[in-house]
Amino acid sequence: MDSNTVNDLNNTLKLSPTVGESGSMREPDPFTPTAIGVAVGNGFVKASDGTTDLCVRSQALEHHPQFLAPSNDVLLLDALETPCLMGQLCIGTGLDSSPGVISLANGLKGKYYAAFALAAVARLADNGAFINLAVSLPNKAMEPLLAPLRDSHTVIINGKRKHFIIDQVRAFPEGLGTAMRMRELRAQRNSSVPSFAALDFGHGNTTVVAIDGAGKCSGFGNTPTGVGALFEEIATNLSGKTGGIPPTVDAVRLGIQLGTFCLNGHGSIGFANEYDTALQVWAKARLQELHGQCSQLLDRAEAKVVCGGGANLPGIMNLMPIGYAKAATPQQLEAQGLQRFARAINA
Repeated sequence: MDSNTVNDLNNTLKLSPTVGESGSMREPDPFTPTAIGVAVGNGFVKASDGTTDLCVRSQALEHHPQFLAPSNDVLLLDALETPCLMGQLCIGTGLDSSPGVISLANGLKGKYYAAFALAAVARLADNGAFINLAVSLPNKAMEPLLAPLRDSHTVIINGKRKHFIIDQVRAFPEGLGTAMRMRELRAQRNSSVPSFAALDFGHGNTTVVAIDGAGKCSGFGNTPTGVGALFEEIATNLSGKTGGIPPTVDAVRLGIQLGTFCLNGHGSIGFANEYDTALQVWAKARLQELHGQCSQLLDRAEAKVVCGGGANLPGIMNLMPIGYAKAATPQQLEAQGLQRFARAINA
């Protein structure tokens, strides 16, 4: 990464101009802002308001199925007055086998980003809230997708009618919220905070963000390959056990997530050996790609921490080089860090 890019990123951390334009529905600023951070990933939507954390699967139906009730894992959204979507959206778990299911892992993040982010904000926001929002994006080209969020919204979320205003929206590179949150946690425990690198294994990509001892970003890199590619490889390799038709990626994911290494988390078709083999190949490839991009960042970091959903893969830490540690609550760090950025808006 060149020095100009790093300088641009550190200027972004100073929270200069907002993305998006004022919408026709926006109203004057009558409230103290609520700070919310949202990370819409290919695998999960994560959000935090500083008190409550949210993590739901990035898959949806454009209607509310009768067999699913609202919960912490299922968001049922009715759009009453919002520029982000029309009609209904059901986001969360239990939709894998439903006809017409939408998965952001299938290249649909651009189309549904604002709607998924709105659902997460609605779940955390109080009725009447005035909100400053920080989100993460894989690239700056996606920033125009955020414009519908900066507006007034009236929705029903999990049976509760809410009206709120998102006044400010700021976008940050994926992985930066994680790195900053980790630094904050380290500072709470120690008077001295070392330079470190956050290695974030996401569903759709793998990211490294390096923070120096002064708290400034010293560089970052990413590859467009994440945990989803591992699941796809395992599914392909299992076609011989499933009559020549590969199982779904979510069937593989459930078996790994539950630790049973059986399709859909149960049953007679196991894949423990296939998982071990594929994991070793996948992890080696990701590390080689990142070292090719940002070996100096990783070598200079006094501490290296593995985070993101991939940090929970069984056996992944055994394949990491010496000196890497696993973050606590690795999936929630990104949204928590973004919430800190949102809290600093207009401070």
